[in-house]
Amino acid sequence: MKKNQILSILCLMSLLLCNCNNWENEELFDEVKTPDETYLPAHVEEYGKSVAKELHNAVKNLSKMGVDYSDANSTMTFKDRFFNDFYEASPTKTKSATINPMQLPPKIFAERVNNLTQMQLEFIDRIINECDKSKSYTDLAKRLVKVNKDIYSEVPEIQQERLFTITAVLYYGIKEIQNLEEQGLMPSTPRSNLEHLRLKSGNESGDGFGTSCRRFLATVWVIAVGEPTPAGEIVASIATVIVGGILLYEVIVCAVQTIDCAAKYAECVNSGSLPSWKCYDCFVYCQGQHVWDCPRPY
Repeated sequence: MKKNQILSILCLMSLLLCNCNNWENEELFDEVKTPDETYLPAHVEEYGKSVAKELHNAVKNLSKMGVDYSDANSTMTFKDRFFNDFYEASPTKTKSATINPMQLPPKIFAERVNNLTQMQLEFIDRIINECDKSKSYTDLAKRLVKVNKDIYSEVPEIQQERLFTITAVLYYGIKEIQNLEEQGLMPSTPRSNLEHLRLKSGNESGDGFGTSCRRFLATVWVIAVGEPTPAGEIVASIATVIVGGILLYEVIVCAVQTIDCAAKYAECVNSGSLPSWKCYDCFVYCQGQHVWDCPRPY
């Protein structure tokens, strides 16, 4: 009898310990699939979660700061203001490092795009298209899992990690942004104000950031051309701040139509229709004007 009581107590303690471990991440990832089901390598899975955690904490701080982005637009003035706010709100930023939220210099960016393999470029294009076609976070999550399965089966192992990092950030980052919106912590934007008016009038149900903002070109390409392996904890932490900030910026601005300059540049170079220097000139113009205007040579 005494032996049975001891066994019962041990089982109860084990159950409680398991529950405590689960509670630690329950707030962020209670509805997210397990690593086996996402087809993501464990270390990439953790990186996606770390970006989501950065978003969670930064947005909570932005809410405390009382920021108002009801005037959000794609101008450089608003972009500077947003990233100044975001880095002020970021609990991960370091005083010893300077973080530049802007893209790499065009020449370096173009060179790194050109270093991607054809298969990587095809999957990057597919990820962008899957985001465009998705109708909700649940739909996007299913599409990303399918992409991950195909990366495993079709892409050489040495080329996989860069692609998995993109899908992991989108998988966990967009989910967290949706959770923050449901908690009423996301800053006010022109898009959210429009959704509020629709709900108030009863004419149309709101679909939230997770379904109305599906263009994440900057996020995808920043990850795609980033350093393959962050060298050290500080660099890795800064990477989560940069990626998290860019993802949140794209949701806040919610650009419906954005030209994919990097994809156009890669297409131009790989097609051989123009000299590489001309493709680069067109890329720089596209970065500044958001228009791809690259006529064929006579």
